[in-house]
Amino acid sequence: MEKIETDVMVIGGGLAGAFAAIKAKENGAERVTLISKGKLGKDGISTFAAGVFQPAFPEDDKEALSQLYASGNAWGGGLWDEEWLNVYLNESFERVLDMDQWGVEWEKTPDGKLERLEGRWRLPMALFKGPQMMEAVAKKVLRTRIDVFGHTMITDLLTEKGELGGPVVGAIGFDVRTATLRLFKAKATILAAGGCGFKGRYVGHGAQTGDACAMAYRAGAELGRFEIGDILHMTPTTMDIQGLNMYVGLGGKFINSSGERFMQDYDPELGDSASMARIAEASAMEVRAGRGPIYLDMTHFDENRVRKLKVVLPMPAKIMEQMGVIVDDRFVKKLEWAPIFFGTIASGGGVTANTKCETSMAGLYVCGDAMARPKHFPKALSGAAVTGNRAGIFAAEYARNAKLPELARAQLQELQRSLLTPLQRKQGLDADHVILEMQEALFPYQITIISRGDRLEKAIREVEQLSNEEIPLLHASDAHSLRLAQEVRNMALLAEMYLRSRLLRQESRDGCLREDYPYTDNINWLKWITLKQKDGKMGLGTQDISVHPEVKRNMGKFLYPIFEVARKRGIPWG
Repeated sequence: MEKIETDVMVIGGGLAGAFAAIKAKENGAERVTLISKGKLGKDGISTFAAGVFQPAFPEDDKEALSQLYASGNAWGGGLWDEEWLNVYLNESFERVLDMDQWGVEWEKTPDGKLERLEGRWRLPMALFKGPQMMEAVAKKVLRTRIDVFGHTMITDLLTEKGELGGPVVGAIGFDVRTATLRLFKAKATILAAGGCGFKGRYVGHGAQTGDACAMAYRAGAELGRFEIGDILHMTPTTMDIQGLNMYVGLGGKFINSSGERFMQDYDPELGDSASMARIAEASAMEVRAGRGPIYLDMTHFDENRVRKLKVVLPMPAKIMEQMGVIVDDRFVKKLEWAPIFFGTIASGGGVTANTKCETSMAGLYVCGDAMARPKHFPKALSGAAVTGNRAGIFAAEYARNAKLPELARAQLQELQRSLLTPLQRKQGLDADHVILEMQEALFPYQITIISRGDRLEKAIREVEQLSNEEIPLLHASDAHSLRLAQEVRNMALLAEMYLRSRLLRQESRDGCLREDYPYTDNINWLKWITLKQKDGKMGLGTQDISVHPEVKRNMGKFLYPIFEVARKRGIPWG
């Protein structure tokens, strides 16, 4: 077993983790260690980022942006966090300047200013050259003299005296190529290992398996907000490409099989620029009505718009050229798109934290997709950069006043035994088999897009059965299959978090459609759902929130817009 001591340990090598490590080092942490499950700059969902970053530009009216982000109907679904929103508005453009200094190639106007495009939600976007972003950020990490451990999967956190919910003092993991164990002892720990896409059908999500959230839950941290947010997405049915923000920003239009631009009915104010959850929900309703499949129409794009796509999204553009969708700088075919479950990528549930990125456990910080984010808090890259910056600064401050702790021998031995058990088992179940079963329980649109209580309860029973009866029988023949075994354990835990949170919320709100509770209930459900391990079980609770002024004007119960439009269009539900 390799043993490493450090001041600040960062678990996760995407944009959030890189920001956290760099800022911790720049703010006085002598030893900073970054741990990545793959190769730094090449793994994680940040590598597949679609060339757009949503900052609050200096010339923007911050009050107007605040109203736009936090309006009760479209952005927060009435659930908002004023402190985090103000942090974003005041700090997001500074992170753009950081990345510019680090060598990220932004699209700029002839006078040297960042080129600006209006994207989904009608919010401003800055543009960069696709995969070059993480290459530049990774080089900055190395120039900052941060110790990097690549190809290392962290499985569990270590706590002081081994106590549940106690201060975090380290972590244990293994090399995903050799199965060599690695033990890290740290004064401060930052979780930046991304969200959970459940190995679903979306580009770049294969390694996003909820590792940070799972290890935090097992250690005793508080988590929450899993059922609300842009936890749904839209993706092409024939190819794996990203970039919907860009496509819509350039004028892409969603149409049904009848050629109708249906989003104007489901969201009259925003139309095709609506939240991703709203687009996915509306698309599912159109398919239910027999008006599927759904298409994204970009055939009206001129050559200049297509050429811009090729610069910002070179890989998707190349794929579309190879498949005959783009010919001579024009779209010649409409692309069929379908709603999918996005998990906790970019928005939704995670480890709860304050604006210092401090979790409920001393010495443990969180940033990026591993953090529980309100829906209106800018997600994806802008959220990763803002929270990663703060996590690094405050973790470094904590580490300056902390001593390197002693580890609890009994806890370490138990976690080591648990980690290696699948590798030592001579026969058993393959992780791929269990992953497929979990996806079959979780992914149907009747569970994750248009749900109902009885269907959620059935899915919970199926996931519990996997956790109790099949995951304990997982067999690993090598380091690669050991990684898969650990990932499926984490994903099953996150699946239960999502399903139980969704079942508890007895209403419909953006991202959480309940056929049995079709009304948005601003009387009883202006609150977050939280969860925490209690007596060996998953305990759920609620936390009241401050009410946004826009919501105060409509404090009653009203039929959720998707169901209201469905009723008008004769689409059955219930």
